[in-house]
Parts: sequence; structure tokens; C-alpha cells
Amino acid sequence: MEANEERVQKHVVVNSPGQRSEVLTERTQMSPRESRSSTGTIAIVAVLTIAAIAVVLYIVSNRNANESANRNANLEAASQAPPPTTIVQQPAQQAPVIIQQPAQQAPVIIQQPAQPSQRENTSANDDANMQDIATKRLAEDLNMAGVIMTITDARAILTGTVNSPATKAKAEQIVKAVRGVKSIDNKIVVSG
Repeated sequence: MEANEERVQKHVVVNSPGQRSEVLTERTQMSPRESRSSTGTIAIVAVLTIAAIAVVLYIVSNRNANESANRNANLEAASQAPPPTTIVQQPAQQAPVIIQQPAQQAPVIIQQPAQPSQRENTSANDDANMQDIATKRLAEDLNMAGVIMTITDARAILTGTVNSPATKAKAEQIVKAVRGVKSIDNKIVVSG
């Protein structure tokens, strides 16, 4: 029997003179189907729907905020990029000239002196190596993020902005400690 079915039984006894009769009738009634969703169920569905919409909005807003933050960080990093490093390639060295004497004597090796252009390239390579070392050491200290440094002919020039005179002096000490640096021109500006 289903939930909306109802059985109705009627028992009728008829007493008439001389005769007694009993009538038993039974019928099944179908009542209209009741809605199975109660007010509580509707409320739960509404709360879950609102929660799902809130989660979707939260995810979308976080995604937009993350994209914006990444874009700003990339722009900031691009604006603070250090100047490009110049790489000077040395020409191949000449092989030494060997002059061999007769068998009695040991061979004499004569090396030709380096050409002037090779000496200049060596100086440029030394400058590039010193600049790489000094730049790495400055990058290890977060207070030195605003310091820009170039080295030419073993002379360092410091520019940029720092927060305190102590930081300015420390930047100069870091660069002085690099082997081969002969002099430093400290043009760093102290802000604040």
C-alpha cells in the first residue's frame, strides 16, 4: 500500500423483522499526492546554492587579485633589472714558435709578447668578473636592492638609493672587498 492510499472499511448491520443482514464494504481511496519537499529541504537547498555562489565569487576574485599582483611584480622586476653584462670574447692566442737547434743542444722556446688588443680584452674580462662577484655579494643583502654598480678599468662606481648612511658605507665595503677593485666612487643617495 502506498503512502497516499487509504483503505476505508464499512460494516453495516441491517436488522429487519425476520431477517438480519450484514454488509461489509471496503474501498480504497487515493488521496492527492503530497509534495515531498518540505520547507526545511528548500531552506537547505537555498543555503547550499548561496554557499556555492559565494565560493565561486571568492575563487574568481582571488584569481584576479593573483594575476594583478603577478603583473605588478613582473613590471617592478623589469624596471629594477640591473644593466646588461657586457661579455668580451678573447681572440685565440698564438702558438709559441719553437726554434730547434742541432741535435747537441736542447730546443729553445721563444714566446711572442701579447698584442695590445689582447691586454685590453683581459682588462675588460677582469672588470666583468669583478662586477659579477660584487653584484652577487650586493644581492645577498636585501638592503642593497637599490644599489647599482659598474666597474671599468678596476674602478667601481656605485649609484642608486639606500635607506641609511650605514647601508651606503656597507655597500662600499662590500665592493672594496672584491679582489682587483682599485678605487670606488660612491654616488649612492641616502633617502629619508
